[in-house]
Amino acid sequence: MKPQFLTVLFFFFFTYNISTQITEGTIIYEVKINLHQLLPEDMEGMKASIPEFQDLKKELVFTRDQSLFVDYEEEVGRGRGSWFRMGAREIHHHNLKENIYTVQRGLMNDDYLIEEEVERHPWTLTGRSEMIAGKICQLAYRVDDRDSSMIEVWFTPEIPLPIGPENYFGLPGAVLMAVINYNEKIYIATEIINRRVSDSRVQVPTRGKRVSRQEYQEISEKLMEEFRSRAGGGRRR
Repeated sequence: MKPQFLTVLFFFFFTYNISTQITEGTIIYEVKINLHQLLPEDMEGMKASIPEFQDLKKELVFTRDQSLFVDYEEEVGRGRGSWFRMGAREIHHHNLKENIYTVQRGLMNDDYLIEEEVERHPWTLTGRSEMIAGKICQLAYRVDDRDSSMIEVWFTPEIPLPIGPENYFGLPGAVLMAVINYNEKIYIATEIINRRVSDSRVQVPTRGKRVSRQEYQEISEKLMEEFRSRAGGGRRR
């Protein structure tokens, strides 16, 4: 094969790959949460009162500079009276330029804001590939250094941005599927919409009391202890 032809062929594939890359748009995810698996051991008795699985629909809106992971527009307002709708009052914002990760979380009747620098995690690439939502993805994994959870993600270089659902990002491509702690939580992209996104669609959340991650954890644990106390008192009566 002539060198000139090889050069032309390489240039064709290179320009084709660049032209098909997506740098702004929306990714729709189906989220499946195993509520029974998340229950602490001392709350096993509650399994009969809640469904085993919870299904949610989320969307990741992104530009070159930032992304926002929120409830899918059509699902906003549904099921807010159900206390077990985990993650239904969360907004995750990732500022790619400044490496800032902001989460707005609802807890009981209050909202909290947690802002911190993006942590760099070492991922292990496996070389395995799979087609998800029409995009070729590669498998990577790591173990969470906080709770030892196994995190497996499939990311696509066809969306060459280090974005993903919640805080599952930091790879050379958008995460289209994430499996947490052996199916405790599953996020899988079902649709990718390539369209212009205005800055107003990806603004950082501002509602809520600003706290550190540790402070939020302490508040959450205190409320959980109060809930357990009330539940235990009810059984004694």
